[in-house]
Amino acid sequence: MKTLLIFTFFLISGLVGCFDVFGYSEGSVRMECKYQKNGNYSKFFCKKGTDGCINVQTQNNWVHKERLSLHDSPGALTLIFRNLSLQDSGSYRCGETGGWSHDVELKVKRDLCCSGPSAVTGFLGEILTINCSSPEEFKTNTKHFYKEECQFLTEIVSTTWSQRNKFSISEDRSSKVVSVKISELREEDGGVYYCGVLISGKSVSYYSLYTEMQLQVNGKFKF
Repeated sequence: MKTLLIFTFFLISGLVGCFDVFGYSEGSVRMECKYQKNGNYSKFFCKKGTDGCINVQTQNNWVHKERLSLHDSPGALTLIFRNLSLQDSGSYRCGETGGWSHDVELKVKRDLCCSGPSAVTGFLGEILTINCSSPEEFKTNTKHFYKEECQFLTEIVSTTWSQRNKFSISEDRSSKVVSVKISELREEDGGVYYCGVLISGKSVSYYSLYTEMQLQVNGKFKF
C-alpha cells in the first residue's frame, strides 16, 4: 500500500508540473519559461527522450538551431518554435543546467484555419483589411495581432482594445474570423505579422501564432 501511495503521488506531481502548449501545423509558438533566480549555468530547451536540445550561454543573445530560436533575458527564457508539424508534439523541458526547470506538453494540431505563411500586398495611402481565421480551440480567447520586429513581438491591436492608432480589429465568432483594418498604409507598415492568442501561466506563458503573413507595401495606388 505504501508503494502504491508513493507511485500515485509521483503521477499526480508530474501532471501538476506540466503545462500544456497548443500549436497548429505550419504555425509557430513562442514560449516564455519564467524564473526568479539566475545561476551561472546555460539555459536549455529539450525534447524528452531525444538529444535534440538547444542551449544558450549568455543573456540577451539569440541562439538558432533549425526551426528553434532561444533567447535568455532577466526573468525569462524565450523560445520560438516555427513551422510546426504534427511530429513536434511531445514532452519538453526548459530550464537551467543544475537549476530550475519547467515541463511543457506541446500539442500540435491540424486546422483548416492555419495553412502556413501567406503574402499580403497593400498600396501606399490605402485602407487595407487583413482577415485571419481562428482555431476552434481559441474561439473564446482574446485575439491579438502582432508584428515581428527583430524576433520580438509587438502587439499592434487586440479584441480587448479594438482601436489603436490607425489599426482596428473586429471579430465574428460565428465564422471564427478576425478582421484587422490598417488605414493610411505606409511603407514602414510592411513586415511580418501574426494572428494569435496569449495564454499565461505561473511558470510558463506562450503565444500560439496560428496565422503568419508577410505584408508588402507598394508605392502605387491600385486602380
